[in-house]
Amino acid sequence: MKLIKKISLIILLFVISVCTFAKEAVNIAVLYSQKSSNNMKNSQSIMEKEFTAVLEGSYNAVFPKEYQIIAESGKEEIEKRYNELVADRGVDVIVGGDFIVSNVILGKKKIKKLSIMPFAQYIYHGETSGVENLTYSVQPVGFKKIFQLLKSVEGDFSEITLIAPEELLKADERIIPFVEKQIKENGISKIKWAAFNGDYEKLAADVKGQKVALLGGFSDKEEFIQIMDVLNNEKIVTYADGYGTGVSDQAYLSFEVDTNIQKRLRKSAISLLEILDGGSAKNQKVYLVGGELRPVINQSVAEKIGKWPNWRTTVSAKVVGEKSLGKELTLYSSIRKGLEDNLQLTIDKNDLNIQEYQVDAVQSSRLPQIKAAGGYKVVDQGQADAPNDVKKENTYVGVGLRQVIFNDKLNSAVSVEKSVFNAEKESYKQSELDTILTVSTAYFNVLKLKASESIQYSNLELTKKNLELARVREKVGYSRKSDVYRWESKLATDISKLTDSQAKLKNAKEGLMRILNNELDTNFQPVDILDTEEFLGIAGLELTKKNVMDDTLDKLMKLGLENSTEIKQIDSYMDAAERRLKEADRNFYAPEVALTANYNYYMDRSGSGNLYSNPADSDPRKEAWTVGIEVSIPLLEGGERIAKRNTATEQLQKLTTQKEDVENSVKQNIRASLTDLVTAKINVETSKDARVAADKTLELVTDSYSRGEVSITELLDSQNVAIQAKETESASKYDYYTKLMITERAVGVYHLLDPEAYFELLGETNLKVQ
Repeated sequence: MKLIKKISLIILLFVISVCTFAKEAVNIAVLYSQKSSNNMKNSQSIMEKEFTAVLEGSYNAVFPKEYQIIAESGKEEIEKRYNELVADRGVDVIVGGDFIVSNVILGKKKIKKLSIMPFAQYIYHGETSGVENLTYSVQPVGFKKIFQLLKSVEGDFSEITLIAPEELLKADERIIPFVEKQIKENGISKIKWAAFNGDYEKLAADVKGQKVALLGGFSDKEEFIQIMDVLNNEKIVTYADGYGTGVSDQAYLSFEVDTNIQKRLRKSAISLLEILDGGSAKNQKVYLVGGELRPVINQSVAEKIGKWPNWRTTVSAKVVGEKSLGKELTLYSSIRKGLEDNLQLTIDKNDLNIQEYQVDAVQSSRLPQIKAAGGYKVVDQGQADAPNDVKKENTYVGVGLRQVIFNDKLNSAVSVEKSVFNAEKESYKQSELDTILTVSTAYFNVLKLKASESIQYSNLELTKKNLELARVREKVGYSRKSDVYRWESKLATDISKLTDSQAKLKNAKEGLMRILNNELDTNFQPVDILDTEEFLGIAGLELTKKNVMDDTLDKLMKLGLENSTEIKQIDSYMDAAERRLKEADRNFYAPEVALTANYNYYMDRSGSGNLYSNPADSDPRKEAWTVGIEVSIPLLEGGERIAKRNTATEQLQKLTTQKEDVENSVKQNIRASLTDLVTAKINVETSKDARVAADKTLELVTDSYSRGEVSITELLDSQNVAIQAKETESASKYDYYTKLMITERAVGVYHLLDPEAYFELLGETNLKVQ
């Protein structure tokens, strides 16, 4: 019986294997123009990914290397290589790799082999191709929108220069009349064509004196940059329409279309699947990319020509250009920069250095004190007449030495200053911890406002779509004109909200730069915390479980008491107070013992008087010296010593009480911050659920609104709830990370900078990376 089962299993696996390998292979050839050769590798990768993803369930999409072709320049060369692929029996489908090839093939009246052209541009189109074996995708941005974008910079203009590759214009004779018709319908009376053939001097002559230029059909980035240099020198406001990443946005103005490249290829793959399953190519619907496209402004070009769009354009635009990007800034690099350059921390470092110098100054009192002296003195006649070492007038120089052998006041002062210095070191560490929290809080605020700006932009785009939907509904009789007016009102409100979010983001970035002591207008790209691998710590613990929470809390309080800079600071002040108390007690009996020595050299002794050495006028003795030990003890200081002892006793008692209070405060802060952290973690989960539910509701209500089943009020409410839910979800994430940093500040150490600090805690709880 077991043998039969094994045989059956082997047969089943064989059948599955045969069926898998029996999937029909579809050999796909891709034809590129010479202009796209630089971007071919990237384009090919995206294309293969999209076609494979769509076809893999039923067919094997194969892209043989020998069928990935680059045609030489010119329409004739493209048609020649295309015809070769048509004649090759190994090719099942021909795909156009760029808009030049797409437009050349679309210009053919008969197509003999299945051909899919994803990047059709500047042609008149219907709902389908209407040509056997041909389907394509087209994305008409709309000349009305292009001119609105241009007029946001230049204002009204009645003349425009159109620049396109000469080979593109020759490839399809329909381009020029189609484009001219569209432009004239938008109120532009004068049109000048400039067919570019690689001659930059000719291009400069063609555009001389022009104000506005429209470019299309370019795919070679290096060539396009040189073209833009010519146009920028002439201070011409430019718009470029293209599909190559990094090409069209080299112009002053463009629309963001990169994401639609993927959509075009996905639609082309779906069309191929339908055709392979028995559909007709000529009946496949042309893919029109719907919705509003985001304007793109090249800041470096704007600065070169000295002209800027109005705020209505800039508020929702994507800004590119070297100066607009800036370097990437991570949380970790921000903290490091803050610890190095924060001005308040620098001030605190100065205080620490000053206290260190104070220790040196006090210690110097215990070292030998040497001083030089000189002078002239006149003594009274009685001293002069007595036998000694002076006469009536004396001129001398000398040196004195004093070395303290024992002085409890000096010893106490040194100990106290060292304890104060240790307290200042802990105070500086405290400032470092506070700086880390300040930097991280500011960094998370930037991320939160950046996300908010993105959400507000999405909301603005959604409002634009709903406005278009309302206009359609009005035409078909589902709603009245009032719906359109309400969406127009909401559009204005959403623009205002987006402007406000952008202003807040700008202020937050400047705030972070101030903390890091950078120029306020420094451009940078904050890296989202989820895109890094450095943010660990207690973030991965399952704190919502009571046993984990209690265990973590106990260990964090123990760790917090050990690491608390506030407690260590008080301990140092207590050391100082204890030493002052000892000093006050010893003042009643501890003497000062010092070694003294003096040496004088008499340069002149004159006038009346008697010297020990020679009572006559001559003075053979020039030198005099003394050596001795001094011992002194104060007997009465008016009660000052008793007052100092009482003061020291009270100070020590005060610090002892203060330490107990700080310990309780540390424990309470850890408890509170950990509780807030758990709450923040729960908010992250619940806000995500709320956002998902709000998105689903909005989707359903939008669909119902499009069919006339619900009122505009319901859609407005659903959209507002959805946007609010997204804002809440985004804010909760960064609030959670902020609470995490606050918790680690309460503990007194950051895992981000010292991973070993949590070794015992994390090792026992099996930390999982967030």
